[in-house]
Amino acid sequence: MQDASEKKFAAVRIGAVFLMAWLVMSVAIGLKNFLVLKLGGTMAYPGAVICIAVLMLALAVYFYNSRKYLLKHFNDLMAVTGVMVVSVILNSYLSLISVYFMPVALTAFVVAPLTGRRDAFILNVMSNVVTASVLLIEAVKLPTDSVSEAVVPLIAMLIAGIGSGAVVSYLVAGDTRRLLYIGKGLVTGIVSSCLVTALAALRGDDASWVMTYTVICAIAQVLAAQLLQPVFEGIFNLITNSRLLELTDRSAPLMKRLSDEAPGTFNHAMAVANFAEQCAAAIGENPYMARACAYYHDVGKLVNPEYFKENQSDYNPHDEILPEVSAEIIREHTDEGYKLCMKYRIPKEIADVTVQHHGTLLIPMFYEKAKRLTDSTVDPEDYSYKGVTPRSKIAAIIMICDSGEAAIRAMDKPDGARVDALIKSLIDSRIDAGQFDYCDISLKDLTTIRQTIVAAYGGVFHQRIKYPNG
Repeated sequence: MQDASEKKFAAVRIGAVFLMAWLVMSVAIGLKNFLVLKLGGTMAYPGAVICIAVLMLALAVYFYNSRKYLLKHFNDLMAVTGVMVVSVILNSYLSLISVYFMPVALTAFVVAPLTGRRDAFILNVMSNVVTASVLLIEAVKLPTDSVSEAVVPLIAMLIAGIGSGAVVSYLVAGDTRRLLYIGKGLVTGIVSSCLVTALAALRGDDASWVMTYTVICAIAQVLAAQLLQPVFEGIFNLITNSRLLELTDRSAPLMKRLSDEAPGTFNHAMAVANFAEQCAAAIGENPYMARACAYYHDVGKLVNPEYFKENQSDYNPHDEILPEVSAEIIREHTDEGYKLCMKYRIPKEIADVTVQHHGTLLIPMFYEKAKRLTDSTVDPEDYSYKGVTPRSKIAAIIMICDSGEAAIRAMDKPDGARVDALIKSLIDSRIDAGQFDYCDISLKDLTTIRQTIVAAYGGVFHQRIKYPNG
């Protein structure tokens, strides 16, 4: 029953997104047809609207059946659809100058870093097909000879757009190196320009004129993509590797607050991040995402930083309050962290980890203190976190690395064997407590995480040479 309702909800959402996309493109094409091309007395506009509707319906069906990720991440779906709409409208209007001036691979350049090569390829193909279809329908106003002359360069640009878009989708997806991204894009664009120029020369067009237009377009679309990516990232609050790098910059607003107001927590987050990143890479997860989640997992401690051990000196305020009050203050940092992340527009996937990294675990220090202070039965639920157990492998990694880093820091003389035993006991206790029941992490992944932490901490706690003067 739940699956049926989820599917219905997904269908409604994707229907709403593509209906809006169809309306925007239809209005933009209509303005061009009536105000610029003066096609009010022809069937060009109704034909274009129907054609766009059919193609958008086909794309919606494909997304619904094959792109479950985008259906679950609504912001990503809206963003990539928006990129395609912008590309279609831009190509349609620039064709008024010349079809050779159209940035036919723009969709691929923008989408590839946002959601990956698969979406970049499909959406780039669709944007090219929609643009070509609209321009072919608009060509009905031309004489028969002129129509045939318009079709050949349009087909050449369609082929170039799909081909170069495929190459771009493969080359730049997930690449955080801006200069290399630009270099790959320019090379791909110039090669595509040469092919289009060769096709134009075969039909007797001025090759130098075509080459000039297509090279300008190749350079312009790479630069335009660089401008559009952060715009779409910001508007739809998307997670990309570039965005994750920005979020983990120490000058990021929330990180700066953590560093200034809770330096102990900040140093703990840095240590957790170093090992979470290695663990994520070891099991095939995104290390940038793991690092970002580690940086922000304890930002809720900004509300009461002095109540957390890493920010205390000699005075501990918990000594003066009841254990149930202490437990409430401690566990509130997960919810407060989520609120702060939402306030600072941190992506929800990162904010969710602030609630999930302690799951529903017991807070043993105050539970034991409560038992010592009373003869009656103490309910463990009153001294447990009220959060959500990890729902992703990254959240599970943060849970393990967070407790592991704190436990090892408290050890007297950590060595490989003791650290290994400690991490194993931490993982086993969380398995027994059902913390990974709703997470797709495997026992093999957990073993790899344990081995990675042991190896990483071995590098931190290695033996040093003792010098004569100390």
